[in-house]
Amino acid sequence: ETMCHPANGTPVKLKYFATCHTNNVIYLLKCPCGLAYIATDTTVSTHFNTVNQNQSQLRWAILEVISPQNRGGNPKKRILQREAYWIKKFVTLHPKGLNDSWNVKCFL
Repeated sequence: ETMCHPANGTPVKLKYFATCHTNNVIYLLKCPCGLAYIATDTTVSTHFNTVNQNQSQLRWAILEVISPQNRGGNPKKRILQREAYWIKKFVTLHPKGLNDSWNVKCFL
């Protein structure tokens, strides 16, 4: 399955499947206003309440399911790194998107 890049409209191939019980998921929510939000486990209810949107109007996609690394490492750090990567790739920082911050501390 594919979806359109929220900023430039180019097709992006989706290659992950997840259920409500899948852990370590990075997802994209797209508002009918055209703005997008990328997250792992946070909510964006403030935006949708202020622009009078409801859940049925949201479009979502699983961007990535983070697998445990073979050599260990810090899984939380890896998830934050991948979330930062997708925020940058999809240009979802405010005002072009709904993400209000982009933290690169996870790369240090």
